[in-house]
Amino acid sequence: MKWNKGDPPAVGWYPARFARDTTQAWQNGYRWWDGRVWSWPAFPHENEFRAARWATKKEVKSYNQEIIWGTP
Repeated sequence: MKWNKGDPPAVGWYPARFARDTTQAWQNGYRWWDGRVWSWPAFPHENEFRAARWATKKEVKSYNQEIIWGTP
């Protein structure tokens, strides 16, 4: 996984985590990028209804610079 800083190129789900997370507890989370702000994380074991719920929960915009997103 290559981790990237800044805004993703398009709206959608991305593997994402806080850059400062060294515990790897949140490594496999996905967040929805709406073009402006990240959602709370969803995880692979959750169903689509729970993931959709987390997508509606928005992080504080100032966290954008602290969240890194992955590409294979």
